[in-house]
Amino acid sequence: MKKGRRFSCCDFRCIYRKNDLDYGRIGFAVSRKYGNAVQRQQFKRHWREVFRCHIAKVSGLDILIIPMANFRKEFDIQENALALLTKLMQKNLLPLS
Repeated sequence: MKKGRRFSCCDFRCIYRKNDLDYGRIGFAVSRKYGNAVQRQQFKRHWREVFRCHIAKVSGLDILIIPMANFRKEFDIQENALALLTKLMQKNLLPLS
């Protein structure tokens, strides 16, 4: 996603842009520096679950999540996801609810 807006939050980078669809989409770019295959898959699995729970808030957005190499794996991914959604709401992209 070269034509998106970017910001960093909670040791990961987020790139987002509006789409012309009625639903949101999420993608991941998790490098091997993040950890072994199990850790990378758990990261993606947890993010997809959070995305499903908050799908109404992110309708009409394409979101790409990129964890940084120094991402602290002991933190709760759901807390990080909520921080991301809060930051998107502060940017007036998403309705407050």
